[in-house]
Amino acid sequence: MLIYGVIVISIKRKKTKMRQILFGEQWFHPEAPAEVVEIFNRLGRKRTFKKGEELKHGAPDGEITLLLTGLCLYRFWDTQDKEHVLSLILPNRTMGDIDGLTGTMANVSAYTIKNSTGLVLPYDVWHKEIRKDINVYEKVAQNITFKQESHIEALLACFTLDIDSRLRAFLHSLIKSYYKPNYAGWNPMPVRLTATLIASIISASRTSVSLTLSDWTEKGWMKKDGNIALFHGSIFTNLKDWWAPGA
Repeated sequence: MLIYGVIVISIKRKKTKMRQILFGEQWFHPEAPAEVVEIFNRLGRKRTFKKGEELKHGAPDGEITLLLTGLCLYRFWDTQDKEHVLSLILPNRTMGDIDGLTGTMANVSAYTIKNSTGLVLPYDVWHKEIRKDINVYEKVAQNITFKQESHIEALLACFTLDIDSRLRAFLHSLIKSYYKPNYAGWNPMPVRLTATLIASIISASRTSVSLTLSDWTEKGWMKKDGNIALFHGSIFTNLKDWWAPGA
C-alpha cells in the first residue's frame, strides 16, 4: 500500500503458488541426514570431478556420492532430444541413492556444472551400511521421498507458472537452501548462476530470464554488489505455499 498525502493506493499482486501438492522444495533436494553423512565420512573415498563430468550411478554397479563442493545437475532428454533439468544439486546432498535404493536404473544424468569434490561409496557398501540400522534406513527413504517430491513440484511449476512466477519460486527455494530469507530486506544470491543455466532449470528461454531480471532491476527489486546479485525480499511475499497457514 502506497500513501501520497490523503490518497491511498492499494497494489494487489496475484498469489504465486510455491509447493502445490507435496512437501519437497522445487528444484532443490534436502541435505543428507547426519547419519548418512557419518557413513560417508567414515568409509567414503574422496574424489575430484571436473566440470562437465558424468557421475556413475544406478544399481547394482553404480556409486553413491555425497557432494562436498561444487554444483551438479540431474537432467534428462525427452523424445525430441531436448534437455530438461530436474534439480540443481547443492553441496551436502547425495546422488545416486534414488535408483540405488530401488535397485534399478534411471534415465537421468548426474552432471557436474562446476569443478566439484565428493565422497564416493560403491553401491553395495552404501546399501550394506544403511541397512544395519532401521532408523538410518527410514531416514534415507524419507530423504529420497522428499527428493522425488522436489522433482514433481519442479515439473508442476514449469507446467503451471509463468516465467516471472517460476523465477521467483526458483530463487526463493535456492535462498532457503542456504539461509532464512529476509522478506523486508536484501537477499544475496548464495551461488553464481548464469541466466542461461537458470533458464534451463526453469524451462524458459535465456532472453525471457534476462528480460525479467532487467525488469526487476528497473523496479528496484534486484541490484548488484560487485558480482553478487541481491534480491529484495518483497518479490517473495506473494508466494503462497499450499501448507502455509491460510493457504
